[in-house]
Amino acid sequence: MAQGSQFNPVAMKKLLEGIQNDLKTLSSESKKKHVEVKESAETVQLKLRTISAKNENLITGLIPASSEIIQPFVLGCATKNPKIVQLSLSCVQKLVSHEAISTAAAEAIINMLWSLMEAGMEELKLLQTAILLITTNCVVQHDSLAKALVLCFRLHFTKDSTTINTAAATIKQLVSIVFDRVIAEDKLPTNEPLPEMDAGELKAGSRTPPTSLKPCAGDAYLLFQDLCQLVNADQPFWLLGMTEMTRTFGLELLESVLKTYPTIFQKYPEFSFMLKERVCPLVIKLFSPSLKYRQGVPPPPSPAPVEKPFYPIVMRLLRIVSNLIKNYYLLLVTECEIFLSLLVKFLDAEKPLWQRCLALEVMHKLCVDPELVKNFVISYDMKPHSTKIFRDIIDSLGAFIQSRFMNPPGGPAAQSGLKVQDIQGTPPALVAGLPVGGGVSPQPAFMYRGVWIPLVMNIPQGQTKPIFLEMLDKIDPPPVLEGYGVTVAFHCLLELGKSVQILITGDNSENKKEQNKTEDSQDNADEQKDDVESKLQNSLIDSSWCGMLAALSLLLDASTDEAATESILKCQESYASLCGQLRLNTPRDAFITSLCKGSLPPHYTLTVLNTQNNGNSGQKVAMSRSPSQDLQIAGTEAMERSHVVAVGTALPTASLPAGAHQGPVMLTAKNIQCMRALLSLAHCRGDMLGSAWHLVLTTLQHLVWILGLKPSNGGSLKIGQQLNESSSTVITTAVMADLQVLSAMLSRLFESSQ
Repeated sequence: MAQGSQFNPVAMKKLLEGIQNDLKTLSSESKKKHVEVKESAETVQLKLRTISAKNENLITGLIPASSEIIQPFVLGCATKNPKIVQLSLSCVQKLVSHEAISTAAAEAIINMLWSLMEAGMEELKLLQTAILLITTNCVVQHDSLAKALVLCFRLHFTKDSTTINTAAATIKQLVSIVFDRVIAEDKLPTNEPLPEMDAGELKAGSRTPPTSLKPCAGDAYLLFQDLCQLVNADQPFWLLGMTEMTRTFGLELLESVLKTYPTIFQKYPEFSFMLKERVCPLVIKLFSPSLKYRQGVPPPPSPAPVEKPFYPIVMRLLRIVSNLIKNYYLLLVTECEIFLSLLVKFLDAEKPLWQRCLALEVMHKLCVDPELVKNFVISYDMKPHSTKIFRDIIDSLGAFIQSRFMNPPGGPAAQSGLKVQDIQGTPPALVAGLPVGGGVSPQPAFMYRGVWIPLVMNIPQGQTKPIFLEMLDKIDPPPVLEGYGVTVAFHCLLELGKSVQILITGDNSENKKEQNKTEDSQDNADEQKDDVESKLQNSLIDSSWCGMLAALSLLLDASTDEAATESILKCQESYASLCGQLRLNTPRDAFITSLCKGSLPPHYTLTVLNTQNNGNSGQKVAMSRSPSQDLQIAGTEAMERSHVVAVGTALPTASLPAGAHQGPVMLTAKNIQCMRALLSLAHCRGDMLGSAWHLVLTTLQHLVWILGLKPSNGGSLKIGQQLNESSSTVITTAVMADLQVLSAMLSRLFESSQ
């Protein structure tokens, strides 16, 4: 406001008239009971006439005299008369908004506001005045700034809900302004050299800023230091006069600063020192109840009872952890290892489900960032004695999904003889994988061993939609929607698969920057770079493939939704292709085996596919069942998950054990979808299949037989004559069009692989 009006004669005249009128009103209001206010107002009226006559620019005349000019209004507020107080505050706001205030006058105004706060008067107007004082320019600094902030904090803990909410918004805005000033201060040219940072001085904590910082940076430092003190339930050094503080509000303010001003923490060693020495230990300490608490497990005999995790605190801590990992990873490699290990622990089955869902939402935010994934692998998985963080993340996601399908051991279902699905979620009435009733589209879901888990939302690739992390107004943990955790974990796996693909196949723009070097050094650098890149790529696969295959195989088996199945198949195809590209044959063959198994009927025991897995027990989903259970469950569930589209006979070959299939065998729409994925992989990436061609061709041979495809004169495969009574193959009309496409794909595959 002031910038435009300082040189505007009309605005200046209006300001002067406004103040003169306010002084006249103040004088008449106070003449009976408050003579000192009346006399001061009359003195200032004369002073203003003198300033107006002597100065062409009114503001330059007002600033040096501002301590005197505000005196009647300070005295007016001291009367505690509501009418006089309101008038005095309004006039002070006019002067402040026109930048007609000196540093000394600003101090006097803050002291005036403080006494009104203690008297419990005009609380909303006090907050308005404080915001104007600090946002209009930089006259309020250092101890005055601290006092203004404490004033707002004190008003945040009054009884009136409007004041509480307004004060919270005011504090958030003021904290941002304190840090915005640091960025503005950085842009100003300065020739004064500052002393080096003294770590000993910083460790002790102080109410004076480090000598190595400029003035605004010093204020921001002291504010951040005290926010950490308050959240840790310690006395502040700088924010003197604080009477109370809630941990939740303190954590929100810390998070807001960390999220908005990473450049300040990265540029100034004093601020990054606070991250390491104050913020990280504080977060780890506050996580303690969440780590010790085990749901459904009796606490160990000890004098101190185990503290339960408190939703508002855990959620805000995890929001901070998410910011620390995303914005400060390179400053906090060791601390981030601890935070990531905590996230993995939070997915344990004995943790409350809301806590597991919060951890999943944070993981999802990290999974969508390939650069972070790369840093995790380089900093942890590739180091010989470090925690294999990337591997642990993928394993924990798979274990979480698996735990949601398993009946809790010794739980109520086991004792009462109830079916698992009565506890874990009940699907709608299904007929061949479709709900009964007209006009109803089936809800996407996973179904495994009688447990039905819905997919509750579709999250676009590269995006996140956290729910629990955003519930800042909740005190009790909200109920967890059935299937929510599995849905987020599923999207985490897909995002990690995508990140691995980007990191291995993404074009390396770094190489292009070095083209102007000499040929020799260029070649040498490229060789070294290729070696590092190659180690990283191998590590990405090495850390992830076992866990990824186990989780994706279970989800592929359990999926009842075509789109979900397609996402899983794409991820498996991508892994098979990447492993082939890197000549990692064991994982390549394992992913191809999974695609082959998905294409065949559930209990179709091909020797060639079973021997493939013998050496790699680590990649199997750790759910043991007897063969007879397998046959019963797999057969009926496969038909519930996806409708049958073809019935044929098993192909009697050496790779099928004698007497394995007496009756007809059935293929579902999902089998056909997997077959299409297998054909697509063989056609597009046949060059990297190597010895896995045997698996692919054997599987296709059996599928062609079951579907009754016959070779025609030209050598291509055609659909057999179904109407022939002797034919044992039955094909539904739903899949006829698919068969035309599949037979064309098969023909093209053989032509292109000649």
